[in-house]
Parts: sequence; C-alpha cells; structure tokens
Amino acid sequence: MDIIGFLKKKGTKWPFKPKTPTSASFPVGPYNLDMQIAGLSGLRELSKIEYRAVTRQFKGERIYHALDVDFLDYHWKLMISVVNGKVYKIAAYIETQDRDLAHVAAMTTFLYCKGQIGEPTKQRGEMFIWDTIDGDVALQTTQIKEEFGINLFLTSHAVRHFTRLR
Repeated sequence: MDIIGFLKKKGTKWPFKPKTPTSASFPVGPYNLDMQIAGLSGLRELSKIEYRAVTRQFKGERIYHALDVDFLDYHWKLMISVVNGKVYKIAAYIETQDRDLAHVAAMTTFLYCKGQIGEPTKQRGEMFIWDTIDGDVALQTTQIKEEFGINLFLTSHAVRHFTRLR
C-alpha cells in the first residue's frame, strides 16, 4: 500500500474543504519562515555545480544547505532558500530504504501538521498542502525504486513580492 492509501485508510476525510487559514507555520529545528539569516552558523551556499541542478526562481535568491535537524524524533536533512537575507523556503527531507520507517515518519509528520495547522487545504497526488497565515506547508512522499522520501516544504507568502527570474 502506498503512503496516500495508508493515510486514507487512517480516516483522512476527502475532499478537503478550503478555509481561511488561522494558524501560522511552525519552526523546523531553529528555522522559521521570514527569519533573518544574519548570524546563523552552519549554512553552506550551493556550489556553482549545484546551482546548475537547482534553478533559482527569484532575483537575489540564495540557496543553502543547512545543518541537519532532529524534528519529530527523526533526523532530517535541510535546505533553505533566502531572498534579501530572509528565509522564504525551508525544505526538510528524509531519505530511507526502510518502507516501514517511511510510512511511520510520513504519518507522524502528517499528524503533526494536522495538529498544528488543522486539516489540509488540498491534496495533489502524493502531496498534502496546508495554507497558513504566513505561507503554506506541503508534505510530499516519493518512492524511486527502493528509496522512499518524505519531503516537508514551508514557503512564505513573501514570494508574492519577489521579482521572478526569466
């Protein structure tokens, strides 16, 4: 059974009903949306080669590998995207070949998001999305051959005011 089927089996209501967000996003480790990065340690900007694979979307955007974090009793790798010195995107992810671990981590993360923010606003394939007063939170699961991924993305509403490249 895939993770979406697992979550449906656990009683997630379909379809989701959009509502006006009343909750803010939550921190992932020491990182919050819209925080200044000045003074943060452990950030390593992508190399020129990495930037070829990860396209910047906005004028002045910089993307960093951040220190891994323990979040919800799991070890997450982390990247943050910044414009004008402020975090606009947090991308936390777990990669594992352990199917059971992936299911439990995905369910734990889903329930945490639901507890913090409420019911998801929408669901697109393998992704659940919650609108928040400061942006949105998305939980995505992936499987490529024997590798399972749990991706948690937090994106600030500030992107509405950024100048897009191209």
